[in-house]
Order: sequence, then C-alpha cells, then structure tokens
Amino acid sequence: MLLSIVVLSYNRPEQIRRIFDNLIGITCNDCNIIIKDDASPCIPAISSVVAEYKEKIDLEVVMHVNDLNLGYDRNLLDAFYVTKSDYIFLLSDDDYLIGSKINDLIKILKSKTYDFYFTPYTNKDFINRKKDAGFIFKNFAHVIYNSILFSGLIFNRKKVLLLDKDKDFLSNCIYTQVYLAACIIFESESYGFAPEGLLILGGDGENYFGKNESAINSEILSDRMKITSNLNYQPFLINVVDEIACKTDNKIKTLFMREYFKRLVSYSLRARAIGLSSYAQFFNAYMKSKIPFNIVFFISLILLFIVPKLLSKKINSFGLANFRKSG
Repeated sequence: MLLSIVVLSYNRPEQIRRIFDNLIGITCNDCNIIIKDDASPCIPAISSVVAEYKEKIDLEVVMHVNDLNLGYDRNLLDAFYVTKSDYIFLLSDDDYLIGSKINDLIKILKSKTYDFYFTPYTNKDFINRKKDAGFIFKNFAHVIYNSILFSGLIFNRKKVLLLDKDKDFLSNCIYTQVYLAACIIFESESYGFAPEGLLILGGDGENYFGKNESAINSEILSDRMKITSNLNYQPFLINVVDEIACKTDNKIKTLFMREYFKRLVSYSLRARAIGLSSYAQFFNAYMKSKIPFNIVFFISLILLFIVPKLLSKKINSFGLANFRKSG
C-alpha cells in the first residue's frame, strides 16, 4: 500500500461517520484508511460505524483498537507500526477529507518522492499551510509552527522508524509530531505539499487532547477555551524545540524563540482586547508559567495595561495582516 490514512480516534463515532461520508464513491487501490481507536469508551459505537461503512465505501477500511489507552503522544507514535504502507497521513477524528482529492494526492506521492508533505487545510474558509505560501518555511520556526496541527502531516513511514528519537521523552511531550516533522525535514532538506481542498478542519472541540484518561498532561489541556490556556502547554513546545535543536542544529532554537515572542505579543494583544480583567489573568498566568523570561516582552506586557482594548485589537489585526504578507 502506498498510503495509509491513520485516524487517531477517541470517543467520536459521529465524527468518524463524517469522515466516511466524505469518502463514499471514491475508488483508490493505493490507499487505505485505518481507524486507530485509543481504547475509548465508545468503541462499540465506533466499531458499528466502521462495519457499516465497510459496505459503503470502496477504500480498504481497517479498525485498530489499542489494547490499552495510550494517551495522545504514544498513540501517535504507534500509528507508524500498525501498517506497512510507504506513507502515513495523520488525521484527527474531528477533521475530515474531501474524498475527490485523494487521487490527486496519490499522483503527487507517486511523482514527487519527498520524505514529508504538508497538507494545506481549510478552517472557516481560510486556507492555511498553502503551497503558494511556501516562503513561510524559510526558517525552521515556520516549519515547527506548521507542524503543530498533526492532521494532514504526511510522513515517509520508514524514515520515521529510522529516526534517532527518545521514546520516553516523546511519549509525554504533547508535540511528538513536531519533533518527527522537523527532524525529517532537517535530514532530507526537502518537503512537498498535498493538494489544496483536501483537508477540512471540523472544529468540534478538544476532547481527544484533554479528555484522554492516559494522557499524563491531560489536566492542563482539559480547558483550552480560556485565553490563558496556551501558556500552560507552550513550555512543552519549547522543550520539544530544545530536543530538536540538540538532534539537529542549535540555531533552530534561536530562530524559534525569535518567532515565538512575536506570536506571544499577538497573543497578549488578544488578551488585552478582551478586557482589563482578562488581561490581568493573562499577565498573572504568564508570570507563573515556565516560559523563558524575555525583558523586552515583559516591558511590553507592562505597557499594555495602559493601552485601550480597542486599540490593542487594531494593533493585533494590523500586525497579523502584515505578518502574513511578509511571512
């Protein structure tokens, strides 16, 4: 098999149904789909959906249930061992594919033998990770940020298996996919893009990340709707960048931190635009966080207390618009 679409699934039978609904009428002998359930409470319902759609779609469908609940990171790592396909397309169960684009992807995989591919994704009519914006990957900070969403990351399976990796670290780091993507791109010095219009974000919540019982870090991830929530898990991303830099090039950490604090300024402006009370909560959460201290950023945080919330919103919007233009 050339490609396995591995759906990391936990407790979402209706979202699995939506994935299958979008594959009806699609024929592809080079691709199969694996529902990789992490021993969730809804296994009977998910198994029923899988059995139903095995009769409705022309792609090979495989149901794989973990013997034990592994948690997010270990379930993702295990995805590369449940098939022998050349490529693995990671997909969250709350996202889905436009089936008519799958054969376009197969053509790309057959003609462009890269070790890694980014899939552009549509989120509220806005296309992210676009091929025509390839300049945004001019440094590894952008590679890292565009690997955070694991849906649509396509890996050469054997390259992942051969990577030098600390499995104990990756098993609880929250950003396993970022480490795998960055290290492979660093080694191969090349990557490709899947076709636009293939991947759609479902936007159905975060229950896989924060409600999976075996995820050691599930408590800090359980409420990602708060403006302060990102501050809880951003130190994990920085730790992963440290690990990437140790395995590749120390310059990657410098490039990333420069980009990180730019984005953290935008994040703080968003918090201030909500209101003074919310911003005070954000400020206090930052001071208690394990994020590395930066004196310039700290001064900007202090100054934001006197910036009106409407002006904060306008500054952030202006910055985002110009940031996208400049990459």
